Amino acid sequence: MAPQAANLVLLTIDDEETVRSSIAAFFEDSGFTVIQACDGKEGIEKIISLHPDVIITDLRMPNGDGMDVVDAVKQYDDTLPVIVLSGTGVLSDAIEALRRGACDYLSKPVVDLIELEMMVVRCIERARLLRENRCYHDNLEMLVKQRTAELRTLSTAVEQSANSVVITDVSGVIEYINPKFTEVSGYSREELIGQKPRILRSGTQPDSYYAKLWETILSGNEWQGEFCNIAKDGRPFWELCSIAPIKDETGAITNFVAIKEDISGRKQYEEQLYFQANYDTLTGLPNRHFFQKHLDLQLELSNLENKFLILMVLDIDNLKYVNDTFGHDFGDNLIGEIARRLETIYGKNGFVSRFVGDEFVIIPPLSTDADDAYLGAEQIRSAMNDVFVINGTEIVATASIGVALYPEDGECVESLLKNGEAAMYQAKKEGKNSICFYTRELNRQLEERFALEAKLYKAIDLGEFSLNYQPQINQAEGTVVGVEALLRWTPTGEASVSPGVFVPILEESGMIVAVGEWVLWQACSQAVEWQKHGLSALRMSVNISALQFMRSDLDVTVKRVLEVTGLDPRCLCLELTESMLMVDSARTLEKMTALADIGVILSLDDFGTGYSSLEYLGRFPINELKIDISFIRRMLSTRNDAAVVNTIIAMGQGLDMELVAEGVETEEQVRYLAERECGVIQGFYFSRPLSSDNFALFCQEWRAEI
Repeated sequence: MAPQAANLVLLTIDDEETVRSSIAAFFEDSGFTVIQACDGKEGIEKIISLHPDVIITDLRMPNGDGMDVVDAVKQYDDTLPVIVLSGTGVLSDAIEALRRGACDYLSKPVVDLIELEMMVVRCIERARLLRENRCYHDNLEMLVKQRTAELRTLSTAVEQSANSVVITDVSGVIEYINPKFTEVSGYSREELIGQKPRILRSGTQPDSYYAKLWETILSGNEWQGEFCNIAKDGRPFWELCSIAPIKDETGAITNFVAIKEDISGRKQYEEQLYFQANYDTLTGLPNRHFFQKHLDLQLELSNLENKFLILMVLDIDNLKYVNDTFGHDFGDNLIGEIARRLETIYGKNGFVSRFVGDEFVIIPPLSTDADDAYLGAEQIRSAMNDVFVINGTEIVATASIGVALYPEDGECVESLLKNGEAAMYQAKKEGKNSICFYTRELNRQLEERFALEAKLYKAIDLGEFSLNYQPQINQAEGTVVGVEALLRWTPTGEASVSPGVFVPILEESGMIVAVGEWVLWQACSQAVEWQKHGLSALRMSVNISALQFMRSDLDVTVKRVLEVTGLDPRCLCLELTESMLMVDSARTLEKMTALADIGVILSLDDFGTGYSSLEYLGRFPINELKIDISFIRRMLSTRNDAAVVNTIIAMGQGLDMELVAEGVETEEQVRYLAERECGVIQGFYFSRPLSSDNFALFCQEWRAEI
């Protein structure tokens, strides 16, 4: 809340009701009493009748515009602060309003009402100081006339003032300073008397600033503004200064008196607020808010120079796994190192921002060659592939990069960002650690993806998920020995969605953890239900996602499910992927050991497609290998794939593991696998995935045929 805001009245004048209402709602929450006027005429009437403390007015309005309001306030009370808002974008309007007496200026639309609040507080404070300074100046003139005793009182007051006081002659040579100014500046009285105030200049304000100051005071008017000066010890300090001319009985200017307040603390606070509003505290890079303003300016510059603007959206691959494995502090340190690496490439001439979470956006220098987009993106991708060393640990953190060009891929900030992100999502979809350029087709796919994600969040509650079951056959014995539970989704009133479409969305959004647990409960409950209806005890295989494995207390969940459903642990097979074993071997071994201790079967799914290693097979408590469908499909036509299948079978037999070949569709494939004594077959050759009732019927018919 603004200082003493509860006692302050704010008048907002605007012909747009929505603008007035948003300003009114914000400042009423801050403690102000807010009154509204719809045009300049009504506003001037309320100024005279209601005496507000501060005014916020639009410039362009029918029936009396903002300039009329400024002129009326100047005549009524020129210390009453007026802040003008304008959506015209014409700088001359702002300058004219300030010239006529407006206190400050802000462009519409007002995106950041906190900035407006700070402006209001500052203007109210300036008005207060101005009134005090004028009162003080009037008293000073009176005291000068009274001379003698009154002069002694004035001298005492100035000497003991909490504000700095400086008196100069008409050319600006210092004739007097009070003790407060020596305290603030660090200079002694002797060092400053006879000098001009310019010895304190920091160079922050341009020469035109001082020229305007002298023009004002030499014309006999009071000037008010801020200075950044340099103290004797080199320390910068800020002053809010009011300079007034001192005149003799004839009206001639004899001296100037400056009354200054040290506002360094306030300026430091404002700088902190500015940094917090515009920069990311973790990396020090510009944040999303600052980036969007910068991008808007760059688009204008691109139009003026007739050059391409390249926007690159970078997302760190697998940061969730890094956080889950090493902790969030480690992940934050990694983000910081990535930020520094990106700054090394584009921080000097380009622009790098931490947009949100694990996402960065980069704008290289404007270019006349669109091919620079690929070269720049490839430079970043290559740099990201270099090893990072975090807390003594070496780690590779790849990135997916989406690229959009202005003006081809978007005509404004919003569309360009949206399309850059669409390209980035496609890069992740294509396998990560890649670069993708935006196309219109990507945008359509992204919209469809977001629509599906929104529906998926409700799918469990709406009962839209179901399980199908695909039998696993021991061909040597001719028996059904197991079944794999396969997730299916049919949105209400719509056709079923392919698992290849919705499962990646579940994994990327994190919903796979909750859905995976639902699958576990349903599959185990169904296995028990089949046994109650006379089916023999079968091995129920359930897929476990990497996110589910790493983030949840999987062993605790499995124990609870088995206890509640009554399923024998030996009838539950958890299918894990090879990539899980590579994230954190020590933690993975701990988790897998805890699961093995429960008594469940652990299967390595899609074996051969990831980081196959005898070392891992020997260390982890794995009971089963599943040969990936891609090898099965090509083993009869491709020599290399046949060799892979033969090797996996030999490896599994040597390690005394169960072998399951998935995706078997032809008699020739069955015969090939039988000749090599691959134990269990799963695929369309025997059956497609079935509903629970149809699976029970399949088992009964299979047993009858035997």
